Amino acid sequence: MTTMDAVQRYYDAWVNLDGDMADVPLADDFVFVGPVGSFDSAADFRAMAAQFGPIAQDFSVRHQFTDGDLVCSIVRWNLPQVSGTTNAAELLTVEDGVLVRAEVIYDGEELRKVVAAGSV
Repeated sequence: MTTMDAVQRYYDAWVNLDGDMADVPLADDFVFVGPVGSFDSAADFRAMAAQFGPIAQDFSVRHQFTDGDLVCSIVRWNLPQVSGTTNAAELLTVEDGVLVRAEVIYDGEELRKVVAAGSV
């Protein structure tokens, strides 16, 4: 599997499968770093994605840039509990066709408030 094949499966899971990452090639020790939560295993990340995916609306990839096994995507989504559209940059690292790391960068202040209130 190529770098872009792996990345395409990852975003297909977000856009079309409500965050179901079952068919996404993730390393067992996959690392996800974000402003609201971070994970250091594929199992924990898949559990989060399964919860977040169904409530994220209009998830889309606006732009993508590649540099070898590093892919930078500009993405956006809406959450009913958060006003406005969230725009983010996401860095995905792929090794031998397997995603090993994701870092998503956005202002998570509003989402942190919603999570703290137990609304998500």
